[in-house]
Amino acid sequence: MDFATVLSKISTGAQIAQAAAPEIQQYSTDHVAATQQVLQIAGAGVAAESSDKNVQAEAVASAQLASQIVPLAFELFSWFKHKKAAPAVAKA
Repeated sequence: MDFATVLSKISTGAQIAQAAAPEIQQYSTDHVAATQQVLQIAGAGVAAESSDKNVQAEAVASAQLASQIVPLAFELFSWFKHKKAAPAVAKA
């Protein structure tokens, strides 16, 4: 890999990080929407790194599919999340 290619990949990575930063900040208020947006950005980043039209289409389609599954994934996680019982208060 030549130096120009390395610089190009670093540039693309920086653009992805810059695009994802607001979504990561939003994560604390809306997990589902933020995760969906980060997946979309990642798919766009993969598509941008390839000149193959098939790879680009598959990257975008995969990101969209993953994005659509996010609400289900968070719902499944919530089903298995157990709340801790409040500690018993000792009577004096």
